[in-house]
Order: sequence, then C-alpha cells, then structure tokens
Amino acid sequence: MATEAEKRKLEQIRQDLTTVGADWAIEADGASLALVVRDPVDGGPRAIAAIAADAPFAFQDFLIRAGERQQFLLDMLDRCSRAYRKLLEKQPKPKRYAAECAMKCRNDQAFRQFLIERHGLRDATDFERIKTKMHFILRIESLNDLDTDEAAAGRWKEFRAAFEQWRRQ
Repeated sequence: MATEAEKRKLEQIRQDLTTVGADWAIEADGASLALVVRDPVDGGPRAIAAIAADAPFAFQDFLIRAGERQQFLLDMLDRCSRAYRKLLEKQPKPKRYAAECAMKCRNDQAFRQFLIERHGLRDATDFERIKTKMHFILRIESLNDLDTDEAAAGRWKEFRAAFEQWRRQ
C-alpha cells in the first residue's frame, strides 16, 4: 500500500499531466528543434523547450513519449488497483469461530445440554464455566485461538459436528 506521501505525489503527477497534457512532439524549423505540447485548455501547440540539434533520436523519442507513457502508467496503475479491489471482494470472509463458539456457549440451550450429557459439565448456568469447559475440551487458552490456530479451529469444527449429530438424534 502507498504511504500518504506517495499518494500525494501520485495525485500531483495526475494533476500535472492533466495541466500539461500527454500529446508531446518535436518540431523542427530547419535550424532548431523544439519540444512542443498540445495545450489541453485550447488545443494549441506550445513550445516548451529547445532541443539541441545534435540530440540523439533516442533522447528525442524519450521526450516525445514522456507524457503518453506517464498516462499509460497511470492508467495501468488504475486498472491494477481496480483488479486488486475486485479480488479482495471475492476473498471469503475469515471464519469467526471464536464468536460462533461464544454465542453457542452463551445462548444455545441445546449446546449447554450437550456439554452436560456428553462432556460432564455439572453446572451450565454460568457462561464463564461453560467457556472454561470449552477451553479444556478444545485445548485452547482463549476462544480467539479458534480464529488464529488451524489445529484449534479443526478441533472446534469436529466438536461442532459432534454437537450437530447429537442434536439430530
């Protein structure tokens, strides 16, 4: 990602290119060469620099294409940025197993009954006791481990599947 300074610099490049335009050329009058831009405001040609008569063609070509190439790079950057945002939108949202487990512990009476019947929880009236039992069963320090540790997430999925199977019986 770009820093704020880089974003400002990029915006300045965009503004400069809008002000000066991307249509550049070299004009010759027989004795001299000049770098000319087409003014975006009125469309008229504006000589902006004298070019040495013995300047190699590669240097002249570089100057002629500078605006066009800047525009090309800015357009490509915009396309890449749009493609990146589109890919981000397609990314699946991360699973929130910790929140799911907490909600089952806090609100799901069937889940509490499952803990009593299958896992020996004596008192399922207190959220903290239920949560402590889940820490023990899933071998985790915190429910957040379910979102950060793949093995813990796997144990939660197996536990949840066992609960769902028990509930269907």
